[in-house]
Amino acid sequence: MTNKAKYLFVYGSLMEGFFNSDRALVGQVEKRIKAKTKGRLYHLANKGYPAMVDGDDTIYGELLVMKDLDGIFPTLNKIENYYGENDPRNEYNRVVIEVETLDGKKELAYVYKYNEDNVENQKDEKIYIPSGDWREFMEKKGDI
Repeated sequence: MTNKAKYLFVYGSLMEGFFNSDRALVGQVEKRIKAKTKGRLYHLANKGYPAMVDGDDTIYGELLVMKDLDGIFPTLNKIENYYGENDPRNEYNRVVIEVETLDGKKELAYVYKYNEDNVENQKDEKIYIPSGDWREFMEKKGDI
C-alpha cells in the first residue's frame, strides 16, 4: 500500500474561475469536487492570493482529479515557488493531507501549504479569513 495521494486540493487561485486555474490547469482537470480540510486561511493582501497554514478551522476548496498529476507538478511548483522538500526558499510546501468531500468521503490529497518559516513570507500582510472560504472572501471584496 502506498501513501501517495491521487488528488490535488486547491483553495485559492487554482480554483475554477481564478487566474492560476485559467493559466495552468486548462485541459488538465478531469473532475472538480467541492471539499474541505482543517487549517487556518489568510489572504495575502500584498500578493493577492491566499495562504493555508495549520489550524483547526475548516478550509473550503476543490479536490481535483487530474489527467496527469505527476506531470502537472513542475508547473504547480513554479506557481507556488516550491523548490523541493524542506527547501527554506519555498513560499509554499507541497504536502499530503486528509481532505473530506462535502458528501463525507475522505481522501488523501496534495496541497501547497504556506511556509511560515520562510523569512520573506514573514513580511506578508496577512488578513485572517474566519470563514475558510477564499472564493467568498474575494466575492465580498468585489475581486471576482
